[in-house]
Amino acid sequence: GMAQGANLANEKKNKVQEQLRTLKLLFRRLRVIYEKCNENCQLQGMEYTHIESLIPLKEEWDMKSDERKTSEAYRLACEESKEIMEQVVLKNRHLKEIIDHLRRIISEINTMLNMRRS
Repeated sequence: GMAQGANLANEKKNKVQEQLRTLKLLFRRLRVIYEKCNENCQLQGMEYTHIESLIPLKEEWDMKSDERKTSEAYRLACEESKEIMEQVVLKNRHLKEIIDHLRRIISEINTMLNMRRS
């Protein structure tokens, strides 16, 4: 009852404290990495570059993909695909006409055979 509840609360408290220690350690590492990056940037003459500007925003990313889509190769591939689709549609239409014609011929043959038998 009571002792078990206290144990459970203690375990949770210990877990939270352990996670906080881990978090603290990770933030220390991040701080070291951040400082190293800043040192390197200043050595390379990038001290005036805002770090945020180095991270691509979603809109910029989308615009770049739009630019790629409008590229010549993409446009040509789309045209070729469209032409091939039109050809396929025409071939399918032609095949349907042939099949319908064959069905009519077979139907006429069957009608003639039935008339001969009767």
